[in-house]
Amino acid sequence: MKPLKPILFLLLAIAFCSGTCEENTCKESPKPDCMCTMQYDPVCGCNNKTYGNACQAECDGITEYTKGECK
Repeated sequence: MKPLKPILFLLLAIAFCSGTCEENTCKESPKPDCMCTMQYDPVCGCNNKTYGNACQAECDGITEYTKGECK
């Protein structure tokens, strides 16, 4: 029974992960009524797209980004 425990654990982990690990969780639906300034302070969205500032990224539904342009 002991050799089956690691195999069972892996099967459960794969089953759990199959529905959640492959989803792109860094992008939500865009916010059409969102308004931002035009101040240029670039951020790189998790979709590898450069946005003019964090507000513009968030209006596009991006929930994760880093400061600076995408490379």
